[in-house]
Amino acid sequence: MAYRYRYLRVPGGGIIDRMNRDLNLTPAQRDRVGDILRDTRFKVTQARRDFDHQRHNLFWQGLGQIRGVLTPDQQKIFDSEFTQPWAHGGHGDHGDHDDYDQSPPEQGAPSPALPPQPPASQN
Repeated sequence: MAYRYRYLRVPGGGIIDRMNRDLNLTPAQRDRVGDILRDTRFKVTQARRDFDHQRHNLFWQGLGQIRGVLTPDQQKIFDSEFTQPWAHGGHGDHGDHDDYDQSPPEQGAPSPALPPQPPASQN
C-alpha cells in the first residue's frame, strides 16, 4: 500500500523512470528530460549557494553595524559574546539564535576572531 499511494518510492525508481513509465517517453525525450533535470538541479544548487553566501554577508554586515554603535568596552564584550555563536554551539545565555549563522564565516567574510568593522560614516 505504501508504494501504491507513493508514501515509499519503488527502489531504483527515479523521476526519469517514472516519467518514462507514465508518459511512455521516446529514447530522445528520455535523454532530453534527463539533461534538463541535471541542468535544473545544478542551477538550483548554485542558487542555494549564492543565497547562503548573500545571507551570510548580510548577517556580518548587520553585526558590523551593531558593533559600530557600541563603546570600545561594549565592543570587547560584543566581540567575545555575540560574534561567535558557534563557539557556544548556538546555545547559552544569548537568547534566540534563529538569526545567527551557525557556521564559521566563508572566505572573504570577516573572521569571528576579528569582528566586522562598521561601514565608514557618510557624514
